[in-house]
Amino acid sequence: MNISKKLILIVILTVTVASVTIFSAFEIAKGAKFHQLNFLHLKYINQLTKSFESIRQGAPINTNTIKKDILVIRQQPIECLLQANVLNKFIMNIINTSQALTICKKDIMIANTALESISQYENSEITRNEFITGLEHAIYNFNKNSNEFEQPINKTVTFILITLIPLVLIISMLNIIIISYLSRTISSSIRNLTILLSSKSKDNANLDDDLESNTTDELKALIIAAKQRIKKDLLNLEFSKELQAIVKTQTASLQQANDELAQFAYRASHDLKSPLSGAKSLAQFIIQDIKTGDTDEAINNAKKIHQQMEKLEKLVIDILALAKADIGSEDVTKIDFDQLIVDMTERLDWLIKDNNCTFEATMRLSKTITSEKARFAQIIENLVSNGLKYHDKNKASSYVKCDIFDRGNELIIIVSDNGLGIPKQYQSQVFDMFKRFHVDTSSGSGIGMALVKKHIEYFDGEISLESSTAGTTFKVTLPMDKIV
Repeated sequence: MNISKKLILIVILTVTVASVTIFSAFEIAKGAKFHQLNFLHLKYINQLTKSFESIRQGAPINTNTIKKDILVIRQQPIECLLQANVLNKFIMNIINTSQALTICKKDIMIANTALESISQYENSEITRNEFITGLEHAIYNFNKNSNEFEQPINKTVTFILITLIPLVLIISMLNIIIISYLSRTISSSIRNLTILLSSKSKDNANLDDDLESNTTDELKALIIAAKQRIKKDLLNLEFSKELQAIVKTQTASLQQANDELAQFAYRASHDLKSPLSGAKSLAQFIIQDIKTGDTDEAINNAKKIHQQMEKLEKLVIDILALAKADIGSEDVTKIDFDQLIVDMTERLDWLIKDNNCTFEATMRLSKTITSEKARFAQIIENLVSNGLKYHDKNKASSYVKCDIFDRGNELIIIVSDNGLGIPKQYQSQVFDMFKRFHVDTSSGSGIGMALVKKHIEYFDGEISLESSTAGTTFKVTLPMDKIV
């Protein structure tokens, strides 16, 4: 299986486990909802009983009050029937507890009969004594049904607990094992390729044999394409006076690529391993919680596993986006920057509100830009979200501004903020992969700014920054003849 398919499988497994875990948590919480409804049922029955005792002692009959009490009593069995989904009904039929739903239906019928009796009394169709007798019979049946309701519900909730929690644990453990294996094979493939490319002791024949037997199809295709490109360039420049200088340049570039690939393999392996190790430990805690009967803590730890898997999914998506950044796209269209900003603001709305920031954008374009919209969206969104994440909580008001305009044969994008700023000693590392300088303030994969640089280099553009404790300003300059 090639690397891209493994990454897709990791995402599918992660989403599946998260979905099963959330569904199980909702089903377990539903048991508490049934008990709560029965408690309210008893409460309102007691309320009706007080009114009934007062009437039996000679007080006048207030039909509006009694009708209100019966309506709220009827509401609990109605909600019980609405809460019971197809799965609940199926389980109840299997474990022979479907009488709980039958009891709810009886309660509704009793309440409807009592409401009809009220109408008959108001229309003088029955006497006071007949009304009191009917009401007493309804209260008796309400109490009886409420008591009978508890036993099948307890049995159903217990069955769901002892079934769903082990199921979630088994699926989570299988997911962790499979993802750990897939991640290890991906890391191993990249690491082996890095070692082979970095080896100075192998001649070309041995290197080709090792690449053929020890690398995956995708990496093999990448190396073959690179080798063909290099061979073609060397043939074209074979008789050139600059051949030696170009060979040195190619060698230096290849060494730099090898170094970057080695760094990427190490950091990607480390960042992929971290959430998996966390999920594995949490799974052990869940097993202990179930043994001790602490289902609340088990659910809490299951949610933490879900968060770890979301972190892993975000990292995988960012790695895929970075891998695609150097590849040209045929999706060229007229770019509506106003709509692009609106769409981006909707996606970042939660971040703007959570960090109590304001965001402003201005566009001053004299010509229509036709280019790859996705690249511009990622450049602007990563720069803006970076400013939102690293806002300064100690400042009275935080803001991020984006200014887009053209000047001659250049398109300019300026994103500024009044956030924490980037320490001077780290400013040269801003666009490196997996670099984050305020880890206590915000979290992320550390790939966003590297992706921005990749897109800008794709257009032969430039990006610069100015940063201090007063804030940070990024300036992107793109040549028009490269983006259109």
